[in-house]
Amino acid sequence: MELSDFAGDLYFVLEYTGVLLAATVGGTVAKRMNFDIVGFAFIALISSLSGGFIRDAILNDGPAAALTNPGYLITATIGGAIAYTVTLKGRLWENFRFYADIVTIGVWAVAGTLKGLVADLNWVPCILLAVITATGGTAMRDIVLRQVPALFTSQKMTVFPAIISSAIMLGFNHFDLVWQGMLAAAVAAPIFAVAVYFGGDRFSFFATKEIERPLEEKLGYALGVKTDIRHPVESGEHVTQALEEATDDQLLGAIRLYLQNEVRERSKAKA
Repeated sequence: MELSDFAGDLYFVLEYTGVLLAATVGGTVAKRMNFDIVGFAFIALISSLSGGFIRDAILNDGPAAALTNPGYLITATIGGAIAYTVTLKGRLWENFRFYADIVTIGVWAVAGTLKGLVADLNWVPCILLAVITATGGTAMRDIVLRQVPALFTSQKMTVFPAIISSAIMLGFNHFDLVWQGMLAAAVAAPIFAVAVYFGGDRFSFFATKEIERPLEEKLGYALGVKTDIRHPVESGEHVTQALEEATDDQLLGAIRLYLQNEVRERSKAKA
């Protein structure tokens, strides 16, 4: 498969968009963790380029695109610089990180699928490359930060949208509608992710398992504080404030409830 000039230009626009957003999100995460300039740049670059590096290594088709095209490193640097100079916090930051992450899923799923098509692979490896490209950066970022990768706990928000986006791209390509498929697939993934986030718990297949809940959510429930997984930083601040203001009796009651829920959740997971 060969891309037309317009489709090729659109491909780079989509992939650069993903690099810019991922570098900005990664850089802001490093900034909030008080990393120095080296750690800051490292996290920004890993977040934005790891998925492409892994994809290109699997294809074994010469040097990775990020090494042969300076535009990738330049775009990642710009994204990191935005995160370094612009202060995003509170609900603004949480909303940006949430929507930036799901937008990158769509654009990188398209990029991974097209890489597979250009290499004349069939639909199975094309979908695999889409998932790797879409999730590789965030997975590597979480591993470096010693966190459980969101890939393992939020598949409905990452893997499934990437698969759907890749399938749409493959379907359009079958009818030689390449650039139309690129746009449709890039838009479909974030729409699906948002739909699942807001309404997925109505279906058992997409329901969030209790064992996946973060610590601040579990403590917030025990303390009677409302939390939102889409706003982890803000939720953590509310829980921290509640812990500081709680009396000894309230803390003991919250700890008892937390431990009871923890034992109950772990027992269900092993059943």
